Amino acid sequence: MGLPLHPLINHAVAVLVPLSALGVILLLAFPKLVPTYSPLILISLLTSTIAGFIAENSGQALSNRVGYPGDHAEQGEWLSKVILVFAILYTIWFLLSKSLIQINKGKKLINLGLNSALLIAAIASTYLTFLVGHSGAQATWEDRIKASAGEEITETGQQNNLPTDKNGNKPLAGSINLTATEIKKHTTAQDCWSIVNGKVYNLTSYVQKHPGGASVISNICGKDGTNSFSIEHGSSSKPNNVLSSFLLGNLGAQITQKQSTAVQPVPSSGAGGASENDEHEEENEDEDDKD
Repeated sequence: MGLPLHPLINHAVAVLVPLSALGVILLLAFPKLVPTYSPLILISLLTSTIAGFIAENSGQALSNRVGYPGDHAEQGEWLSKVILVFAILYTIWFLLSKSLIQINKGKKLINLGLNSALLIAAIASTYLTFLVGHSGAQATWEDRIKASAGEEITETGQQNNLPTDKNGNKPLAGSINLTATEIKKHTTAQDCWSIVNGKVYNLTSYVQKHPGGASVISNICGKDGTNSFSIEHGSSSKPNNVLSSFLLGNLGAQITQKQSTAVQPVPSSGAGGASENDEHEEENEDEDDKD
């Protein structure tokens, strides 16, 4: 139906792998459970293997649409391989427990080695499942949450985490995605981009013209400036009108190179209140309202 399969199939991996691992550990600790529950765990592990394979391949397809997710992709590849090894080891163990495979020599030693390998595989697959889930959530949500919370953006190594356009297509040649990683490239007074309330602004022309001084704008270059702007101006109409004139687009949108390099002139006082007099007038209006 046009939606990515990857987030859906990931739930199967995240649930079945830890459950299978827990089941294997219980079977090794309590052999009386083997006749009843070993077939169920075999089915769970085989399903996990198939789900892991689908998750890996659907993840690659999704990264072609929204960008490479960094560590998450590499960890996902390792997880699918570890699950496969886990399933193979358990299948051999299952066949031996059902006497479907006969061993004449060194049976105890083989069983000990197989049990140890199964335990390691169970722990490793569970731990790796957690790592993959965490890196996936980080790649998808970390920058968005920081943007909405007004926190300074930190480097996560993830690029192009947000959809490139409304159809989820790859970026066009010569275009730029307004991701948090991209905003971090514009950190100087001569090239100043910032995020305010989930929107990206090119404030380069306003750095030296800000009534409160250049440092006020310089401090939010390459960062999320939502908190700073809200504390300074709140919902006052004139500063918001001035800010809107520097809009590049919503966080995650795609713009052309021409749009990204166009430096907007600072609006006149009549267009939005960029002068100190306008700010004083607004303060007086606020005081009148309070009276």
